[in-house]
Amino acid sequence: MKRILFALPLMAMASSAFAAGLTVSNHSGLPIDELFASPAGKGAFGANLMEGIKEGALDDGKTVTIAALPDGAYDFKVSAPDEGVLCTIKDVTVKGSKITFTAKEGKACK
Repeated sequence: MKRILFALPLMAMASSAFAAGLTVSNHSGLPIDELFASPAGKGAFGANLMEGIKEGALDDGKTVTIAALPDGAYDFKVSAPDEGVLCTIKDVTVKGSKITFTAKEGKACK
């Protein structure tokens, strides 16, 4: 019984850390309304990580918390249909539930 009571707080901390999401800072020069991730080089993009987040929330210079992703290397497909943006930013490292899209990555995307 003591083991179960000890494990409960640990499980609660783990689930709250996972639920916190991924903090994305956009300094790419591009608006981002939709964001899809794939393990780097795999081309297996999942669902829109920004589902339910209002349009414009991740325009250039903004930061938003979106669906969680584990640390690792990813390719991100970014989209802003109204502005004609659709491209892939490759081999971005997610570490500590944070990523920043840079101007260099944005230029490569245009």
